[in-house]
Amino acid sequence: MAEASSDQRSREVLRSALWEGVLDRVYQQLAGARRPARAAGASTQTAVAEAAARAHSHLLVALDPRSNDATNTASELVSDTAAVLDRTLALSPAHAGDADLGGALAGRLGAHEHGVLAGELTYVVRTEEADAAAARLREVVAASTDKSTLSHGGLLSLRIAAVELAALLVRAAGNVAASGRADAAAEPRSPALDRALRAIERDLASRVNAVAPPVPERGDVAAHHLAAALRVQAPERTLRAVASAVSAGTPAPALTAAREAWLVLATHEYIAVTAIDSQLDVPTWERFGSVRGAIVEGAANVVCGARLATRPDAFAHRSAWRHQTVALTYAFEAYVAGLRGDTPSFAQAQLIVLTRLIRAVAAIALLDLRGAASLASNGRAKPGHKP
Repeated sequence: MAEASSDQRSREVLRSALWEGVLDRVYQQLAGARRPARAAGASTQTAVAEAAARAHSHLLVALDPRSNDATNTASELVSDTAAVLDRTLALSPAHAGDADLGGALAGRLGAHEHGVLAGELTYVVRTEEADAAAARLREVVAASTDKSTLSHGGLLSLRIAAVELAALLVRAAGNVAASGRADAAAEPRSPALDRALRAIERDLASRVNAVAPPVPERGDVAAHHLAAALRVQAPERTLRAVASAVSAGTPAPALTAAREAWLVLATHEYIAVTAIDSQLDVPTWERFGSVRGAIVEGAANVVCGARLATRPDAFAHRSAWRHQTVALTYAFEAYVAGLRGDTPSFAQAQLIVLTRLIRAVAAIALLDLRGAASLASNGRAKPGHKP
């Protein structure tokens, strides 16, 4: 089966993103802002700084949990985004057009959405992100205010900083549209998700207890299972089948095979996490009360924060698996550094593996939700079935 092109996948992401409608409104305002004054170079670096300051101020207010005027907040954020981009575009009529800057904004938003669909990111927008983006834009503007004409490098830095702030504004407005809050757009935690997560945790605990001693008596259990986790291979055909059956429905064997691969990986991660406890005074999972609590609560936060519970078929299993492999490599390196005397590296290794375990459990839960939805759909489709 041929794999979908990256362009096709990007279009699918745009169709499903919370911010799609917001971005359209930004484009509309940019189109309406075109006027002869821009060609005459009426905008200055100061105008960019002023637009950025207003946008930053409005964004901070929107991110405050006490904000309650969602309609006006979304409209304000859209206008602020268009203003920041318009002032930036007005500085560079000879270097770039509207489509380039708009495309850069869509690309940055799309990259974040891909992270969301892989379970690596959520829709949360933090005050610290807003402060950092606004500070970077101010720094770029301050470094260029004494120049009548921006260099190509200065223009590029300005555009990157402006797009970074604009992306946060659009994401916040998308959150408002979806949930009425700018700082997050999490879905409610459903009983079905809780049941799935508890069942997965029990399944993992049973598998861990059934695993025979993997190494000689004086061997390193954590190192053994970290290495074993890195060797786990998910069947490529299975991952493709799971990814390609979004609209048609995934065959049960593909869901079962994908679930088993994730469970094998998660079992090695579970054992590695608990084995590293012996190297630490305070385990990284302490704030959850137990590894079990970390698994259930952490996975629920991933699934709900990314709004994946209501669209489990959108989860990017292949991308998520690649993230696992890369992160486990870092975890193994950190653990080895701990064995060589860098004691803080043990905590770093455990935190990385715990994070991977949580995301593996989230992936399994999403497969289980897909399976449940498929069964329900088949039940409704049976001939003669009455609701």
